[in-house]
Amino acid sequence: MNGTSCQRHGIASGRPAQPSLRPGSLAGSSRRCLKVAATETLIKKPKLSYVGLQLATKLHTGDGVCTDKARLNDRLTGGSTLAVPPPPIISKPDAEFLALGLEFVETRDGIKITELNELFEKVGFPRRDPDRLRVALDNTHRLIWIRSLKQSRVARLGQLLGFARATSDGVFSATIWDVAVSPAWQRSGLGKGMIERLTQQLVQDGISTITLYAEPQVVGLYKKLGFVDDPEGIRGMAFQRKRKDKKGMGLF
Repeated sequence: MNGTSCQRHGIASGRPAQPSLRPGSLAGSSRRCLKVAATETLIKKPKLSYVGLQLATKLHTGDGVCTDKARLNDRLTGGSTLAVPPPPIISKPDAEFLALGLEFVETRDGIKITELNELFEKVGFPRRDPDRLRVALDNTHRLIWIRSLKQSRVARLGQLLGFARATSDGVFSATIWDVAVSPAWQRSGLGKGMIERLTQQLVQDGISTITLYAEPQVVGLYKKLGFVDDPEGIRGMAFQRKRKDKKGMGLF
């Protein structure tokens, strides 16, 4: 998409179209921008930051009194008291998932790009170019995925059932992306298990600022895992291809 051209003609920015000095260029460029506008939409996602379950619980009690709000603001705005948050509690141990034939894997070994793209499509994410997705995985700081250890009615042996990753500078900050769970396994604790383990990895790396941009319908679930809204109400914004609503957008 030619962002500069579209903004010049007021499609993305909402400003009135500006006349072009070249005869005929306005109509042609505007048609291209209108075509883009018909297939893309501006998505706003709430920004959440991990502070630990104890502090997050205090903030979300709604009693109007939170003695830790100053520390919370420091954490989310990079204040002088910024420190590594406490690691999350693993609510369901690996042994219980193994009994169900499910394994958490923390390396990219065994991930098939085609299968990962298929998972993304199932949950409504865009399919990525395989070569670029491979590079993205190579440049990912931490990742976690779920592998089926047995053949069943809802999974193939070795199938990738869930995925999440985090990019980071390795020291100060990290951002979690691409959290996805196969629709047949949603609301079974897999998403929660991945986020707990991935966040734990990042905390153990000594990273103090851990953020993510959540789908609005799952913000409440992340809050139960120790994430809080940005105090300034900051949201990430991005152009995404319009797609049909998918069933089972709940990932937990």
